[in-house]
Amino acid sequence: MKALQKTNLAEQAYTVIHQMLLDGAHVQPGDKISVEDLARRLGVSRSPVWQAIARLEAERIIEVRPRQGVFFIGFNRERLLEIFGVREVLEGAAARLAAERSTPEAVSELRHSIARQRAVVDHPSQQAYADEATRFHHILAQLAGNSVMTELIGRLWDQTKAMCIRPEAKSAILDARVDEHERIVDAVARGDADAAEAETRHHIRRIAVEVYNL
Repeated sequence: MKALQKTNLAEQAYTVIHQMLLDGAHVQPGDKISVEDLARRLGVSRSPVWQAIARLEAERIIEVRPRQGVFFIGFNRERLLEIFGVREVLEGAAARLAAERSTPEAVSELRHSIARQRAVVDHPSQQAYADEATRFHHILAQLAGNSVMTELIGRLWDQTKAMCIRPEAKSAILDARVDEHERIVDAVARGDADAAEAETRHHIRRIAVEVYNL
């Protein structure tokens, strides 16, 4: 972790800590986070770190517990299922709008993402797949043309990722997810809003079932 530059420290601290928490390499769900250690590693005072923590707490990525400390959000099956329920509605609506606004350029971008997902699905750490799957859903949300919807979906995705840093999924499961992504893209390419929404909602619902059985 590199020391931060002396400009806009709170924003930089937020970006670095956010990435550190969600990359799965540094902390696990439920771990305690040392503010002093973060400040030392970033080369800043505790003030910008606390400002970053306040943002992350508002986004429900971390929890600040009085007299206990700062903790990375823990795995909570019931909370996750609630999040997936909201994601199903929002991302289904986003896919519908994306199909209605479909362009050859947008479809090409989505198909390139599918190709990248298939290329990395068997990667030992699977982090490359997780990153590309996140990018795919972000592209789809952006195509809806609704910035509020995109922001909400992004926050729910972050909460999902934070709680689901767990043992790697089997390649067969990831292959099935890519197949579902491809069916979503096919519906968007056809301009079939009903099918795009239905395929997306089915996809989110199936992931929720997988999480429930963890």
